[in-house]
Amino acid sequence: MTLPGHISIWKSSRSQETWLQPPKFDTMTSAQIRQSFLDFFREKQHTIVPSSSLLPDAPNLLFTNAGMNQFVPIFLGQQKPPWKPARVADTQKCIRAGGKHNDLEDVGLDTYHHTFFEMLGNWSFGDYFKREAIEWAWELLVERWKFPPQRLYATVYKPGPGEPSEFDREAHDHWAHLFREADLDPAVHVLNGGKADNFWMMGDTGPCGPCSEVHVDLTPDGDTRGELVNKEDPRCIEIWNLVFIQFTANPDGSFTPLPQRHVDTGMGFERVTAIIQGTNNFVDFSGTISNYETDIFRPIFNELEKLSGKRYASMLPTVGRLCETPAADTPALQNQNTQEQVDIAFRVIADHIRALSFAIADGIVPSNEGRGYVLRRILRRAFSYGRTLGFHEAFFFKLVDVVARTVGDIFPELRAKQKPSCWRNFRVKRILRW
Repeated sequence: MTLPGHISIWKSSRSQETWLQPPKFDTMTSAQIRQSFLDFFREKQHTIVPSSSLLPDAPNLLFTNAGMNQFVPIFLGQQKPPWKPARVADTQKCIRAGGKHNDLEDVGLDTYHHTFFEMLGNWSFGDYFKREAIEWAWELLVERWKFPPQRLYATVYKPGPGEPSEFDREAHDHWAHLFREADLDPAVHVLNGGKADNFWMMGDTGPCGPCSEVHVDLTPDGDTRGELVNKEDPRCIEIWNLVFIQFTANPDGSFTPLPQRHVDTGMGFERVTAIIQGTNNFVDFSGTISNYETDIFRPIFNELEKLSGKRYASMLPTVGRLCETPAADTPALQNQNTQEQVDIAFRVIADHIRALSFAIADGIVPSNEGRGYVLRRILRRAFSYGRTLGFHEAFFFKLVDVVARTVGDIFPELRAKQKPSCWRNFRVKRILRW
């Protein structure tokens, strides 16, 4: 896989690393991909709303971890949507590094785990429902972005024994029609999933409903016929989840239809960028597609290369290359070669500086308890991996400017808070100088 300004590629062989010259092609930048998503839904009469803070209103959440967090009062019927029509879209800052969603220890070991990421989303509050949500997802992916439809798989809810509700025939039929129109067999491309993958619940009680996930086959030939869907295999990855909130879960375990039905979707921004950029606009699927091989992370890598004198070579530990779940006690992680150790450190530091920069810009500071303690763990982990790159003195704060420079247009709070005069808390200034 090659990208503008980046020349490393992992072939299928475990030991062979092939170096190529950057190809000459015109693919969307990450900024253009993000804007394209927002523009598409603006055309569909969605109001574009700003990302909410990483500091959530909900007391049971450490961090904002999904796009729907800011809309919970609407889902619960506590507030009425102020938009006409009642539909919005945004890109939401998310951190998943504590509590139920905790990817911290996996970051750096594979191609797609992060503590911080962006979630692109569109919502309907009692307005459109399954047909529009599914048709617009297809229109954006296939007609506008040109995803090859034969590489796409959609999942729909089919309950297993003891699981709630009923088969989502409505969603199935909408997806089946789209695949059939593309001369593809719906029996292959529309798959069923149980409660764990295809039924969303806000909690034990309250709003809930079935969902449809969109997965992309990233294998070289793209002919796995759905066998890798929901198998925790990065060669077939979920990029978009369309949640259809149509029930309320009752304390007695029953489900009651809601008076208004809602749509809540979330697309992984880093994932879709990796696929578009990493395949040369869907031309070349021969390499390992990685979120880190994008212009989202390359500016941070460039700065790290200048500061450390070391080069990022895109190497993965064996578990990452074999699509296994990394674990700290595996021999592959205990016996990494020097370049693997360097590249893991690059990925860890690049991810963690994004998480810390965004969190501190939103007023969440490292501390000894709660969400502050999670940030402290992230910071210490980054500093520990910094030793692999030869950093034994302050270095982390030197990366803040490149983060603010690359995403400050869409998240102006980063630029507003990056100046030292804005850090009123001395402890934060000292921590950032680790």
